[in-house]
Amino acid sequence: MQKTIKIRKFAVVAALSLLVIAGCGKKPGPSGKTDPKKAVTAADSAATATKVPFALKEGKRLFSHYCAVCHAETGDGSGQYYGLTPTPANFTDKAFMKTLSNEMLFKAIMEGSASVGKSNMCPPWGKSFHREELEFIVTYIRTLAVN
Repeated sequence: MQKTIKIRKFAVVAALSLLVIAGCGKKPGPSGKTDPKKAVTAADSAATATKVPFALKEGKRLFSHYCAVCHAETGDGSGQYYGLTPTPANFTDKAFMKTLSNEMLFKAIMEGSASVGKSNMCPPWGKSFHREELEFIVTYIRTLAVN
């Protein structure tokens, strides 16, 4: 009887471990990988709205760590690597920011700025971040032109 209970406990732990390893229900796209460009649903939008303060805080942290070296902490493009040609984007320029969609910013971060016809100096960060982290960075970048 005790042996049966131990086997069941082991089976439950093994099954839960497999679920965690398998991604806990992530739905793969046609290629078998999770689609990073998945459309946002109304439920996702509502959930994101409640996370905005966290999104901004986390977006700022990620931006400061990965992007500020070129774009500067303020986002004006005057980072430590001055003299880059072309110069890094100035995210504080309201007119410039109006020309960029969130999708374009997301793609530029994920695939590198060359993927949207900009400089090839900004590397593709898509494999470094989860989709939600990329969204946090875009959310934070949007605030730089407002201030």
